[in-house]
Amino acid sequence: MLTTSLRNLSEKIDRIINSTIDSTGKLAKDIESTLAEIDGVNLEHLLEPSVRKTIQEHIKKTLNSHVYCSGAGFASHIEGTGNNKEFWLLEWWYKKADGVKQVNLDLDQATQQRLDFRTFEWFKKAPTVGNAFIHGPYVDYICNTSYTITSAVPVYFNQQFLGVAAIDLLVSRVEEELLPYAANDKVFLTNKERRIIFSSHPRFRVGDLLDLNQAELVHESDYFNLYQAT
Repeated sequence: MLTTSLRNLSEKIDRIINSTIDSTGKLAKDIESTLAEIDGVNLEHLLEPSVRKTIQEHIKKTLNSHVYCSGAGFASHIEGTGNNKEFWLLEWWYKKADGVKQVNLDLDQATQQRLDFRTFEWFKKAPTVGNAFIHGPYVDYICNTSYTITSAVPVYFNQQFLGVAAIDLLVSRVEEELLPYAANDKVFLTNKERRIIFSSHPRFRVGDLLDLNQAELVHESDYFNLYQAT
């Protein structure tokens, strides 16, 4: 049976996870709705300034409304066909203390092709899940050079995979939120591969693999597990 402190910690974790998944899903739906409102839409409409501006507004609204979110965006890659040229689109924005600012990346087509976000786990695996795919913790060398968790939901156009809407959480922010709930317990929050995201035990650090011989599972979700030191 969970103690009151562990129950409160578990509920806080679930609130962070669920709100992040809900916000990512809403961003994906908003982008899909933007395309659906265009008469005679085709995929290259994504590159038009007015459409990109609308997508940017959806992203900024997500950043402003989600308290745990540090970054959000939309990544799209469309293979070339007989009727369409290959194109890349990466709209990525992040939150700073003085407001929402766009990441300082050169986002022309050539740069995005060299970046090739198709190799990122959150881009590759998002289409394979029914709700959201969550990747991390990992060090985001592209944007913030910090331990990050990314929630990703696929975006579709006429049943064709178009790209991925994504939200970033900084692990440091997750730690900040959870520490007050874990002051009297030695606990570990891990992803499903046992990679530690949060630890209140001084000998275990973010990024380590948790040895299950030293921990007992006390709470489990579809995305994360909470353990207590034994």
